[in-house]
Amino acid sequence: MARDNLHRSQSVTSRDVARAANVSQALVSRAFSGKGRIAPETRDRILAVAKSIGWRPNALAASMVTGDAPLVAVITARLNFDWRAQVLSRLLDALQQHGLKPLLFYANDDQHVDALMSEAIGWRTRGIIVTAGAIAPERASEVIDHGYFLAALNRSAGHDEAFSIATDNASGGAEAARAFLADGRQRLLVVAGPPDNWASATRTSGFLAALEATGRHAEVWNNEAMGVEAGLASAQKFLALEPGLRPDAAFVTNDTMALGLLDGLRGRVAVPDKLAVIGFDNLPAASWTPYQLTTFEQPLEDLVRRIIAHIRQHEGHAEPPDPAGTPDGLILSPPRLVERKTTRVRP
Repeated sequence: MARDNLHRSQSVTSRDVARAANVSQALVSRAFSGKGRIAPETRDRILAVAKSIGWRPNALAASMVTGDAPLVAVITARLNFDWRAQVLSRLLDALQQHGLKPLLFYANDDQHVDALMSEAIGWRTRGIIVTAGAIAPERASEVIDHGYFLAALNRSAGHDEAFSIATDNASGGAEAARAFLADGRQRLLVVAGPPDNWASATRTSGFLAALEATGRHAEVWNNEAMGVEAGLASAQKFLALEPGLRPDAAFVTNDTMALGLLDGLRGRVAVPDKLAVIGFDNLPAASWTPYQLTTFEQPLEDLVRRIIAHIRQHEGHAEPPDPAGTPDGLILSPPRLVERKTTRVRP
């Protein structure tokens, strides 16, 4: 029965409604759109006939034809990356709250983001939001030249007329370094991702710069990936060191690796007495009892709010201007340190 109803609704057209109601297709369009002159009794009759034969207008098709589809292309990748899943959930919710319909483009890796942007340009959306990968300047220009808005989250959009906003990763790294120094830590370590990962590299550079300003240095362990396995491998590397040569503080550039590190050290190294650990992202698991990880919470609400404000500006709504960003136009929003049991609580 359900399949029969579905087949029926897909096969019935507005022409069938017009024929059954003995009116023109133009009147059927007016009855459903509310645009144009039509007698109330005629409209009611058309709606009743349409309901009786199981027809409803295709809202997407109609809005695409008129050019006023409230569609926004959202490009993302690697949703097994917990932080990106949180970003996507909050972003999609905010778009829908503002009457916009997200059209999701997904890739398994960041390298396919450019191809997705090219594909998204072919849809009549109001703009494109990119949450993964690198944006080529020529692709950004193509988006802007089509009259779309372009917003980039936690990366540069590569165009003067686009909008770019990110967590201030460098300031978070610097704050982590200062927290360890204030606690008297002597042998400092950064457990990082690949050197070409922008977020991880920026957090690392902020940490190292803050140390160098005091004449201190830290060892950096780069990993090819930024998952739990990388954290476990770092734990094994840590345990292979002579006890007197082991770091006494580790800044881990995302929570997933930090949780793996803590799992690998559990029962073998006292945290935080022998090793203090600070992560980044404040994933839900960071607050779980086995971890209680001190970490940085990214300003997700602020990032999404400002992207929505940019979309509203593009649509002609008056919104307060954003502060000046970095030389490449990237606006930075500071993270917040959430102190838990993997560091000593500061007074």
